[in-house]
Amino acid sequence: MRNFILVLTVAALTGCGSSSFSTWRMPSRGGDTTPVSKPTEALPAEKPAPGPVATTAPAPAAPTPVAAVPATPVAAPTPLTDLSPVKPADTSPKPAPAPEMVTAPDPVVNAPPKPAQPGRLVMAYVNGEPVYMDHLNQLLVSGYGMVVAQQLVANELVRQEARRKGLAVTDAEVEAEHQRYMDALFPTVTEANQRQRLLEQLLKKNNVSQDQWNLTMRRNTLLAKLADNQVQVTEEEVKEEFDRQYERKVRVQHIQTANLADAQKVLKDLGEGSEFTALVNKYSIGPTAERAGLLEPFGSRDTGTPPALRQVAMGMKKVGEVSDPIQVGTAFHILKLLAIIEPENVKYENVRARLAVDVRKRKAVALQQDILQILIRGGKLQYVDPILKNQADQVQ
Repeated sequence: MRNFILVLTVAALTGCGSSSFSTWRMPSRGGDTTPVSKPTEALPAEKPAPGPVATTAPAPAAPTPVAAVPATPVAAPTPLTDLSPVKPADTSPKPAPAPEMVTAPDPVVNAPPKPAQPGRLVMAYVNGEPVYMDHLNQLLVSGYGMVVAQQLVANELVRQEARRKGLAVTDAEVEAEHQRYMDALFPTVTEANQRQRLLEQLLKKNNVSQDQWNLTMRRNTLLAKLADNQVQVTEEEVKEEFDRQYERKVRVQHIQTANLADAQKVLKDLGEGSEFTALVNKYSIGPTAERAGLLEPFGSRDTGTPPALRQVAMGMKKVGEVSDPIQVGTAFHILKLLAIIEPENVKYENVRARLAVDVRKRKAVALQQDILQILIRGGKLQYVDPILKNQADQVQ
């Protein structure tokens, strides 16, 4: 029952984890083809220039016996009227002859397709031959089935628990949950069509279909209802939230690399005049690369940011300053200070109600995760499909 994708939060969708700071905080994934030269044809012999004609020809000398040699073809002599210079031989490589094109066989137009085997669904007919759905299903399940199966199991566990407690959700409530996630993912984008395009890009990058997203929104809406009556907020928690939200904060730009060598390449390129944003696109492997490396402002009490990054960022004094590589887990991070946000002069009483709502939302999200983990541990799961069963046995 391990390796479940639990609650598809903003952090989960963007591949974040506090150990490696991939985390966004929640709102309140043939033969030799070398060209062969043609044989060079023999060039015509160059004629000597005509000279004075002797009036008396000398007597010919006796011929010397010469060993017989194979006859060599000789090109026809240049006509006397051709006074153009003799062209040198063309010794440049000649292109290899183009391969013979393979043509598709003529389609069988009138032949009826072969009858399908009983009990087997046909995906397509190719020249009348059936290609069966079970072949496609086998490939899809072996490659991607476990991830989708875990989501379906999680959805079913939550649905059963909600039914047991007499809870249900409406389409309007699911849509509201969807919009909350859109607000968290794309806070600066308000146009609906643009938001949808951005979501589609993000889902494609994480190999999540729109149908999976929709099912997850319904599951998370049910989880929210299951957690709603169990969340309690204390006055101390609200005051801590006040200190967290209204303390001195920083805004930084961020590059995450898989190793120290790549982080040092970033610093070298920066030293040679490269722009930080360009290097985000070139080097960063973290989810913040989708947002030019921008992190939400954070302070020293912000638990959504790893302590090592908080410590370095809060110690930066000059806008534009760039940190040395910072190791968090197995990844390395480089920060650039963009702004220092001084605390506002706000009275606690004036913001207490809003802060209590923020604390409640954050605790509710954590509780939803806990509820799902409890349901998974307590559920009885038995895979019947042999491919999924084998994959599940391998991870246990």
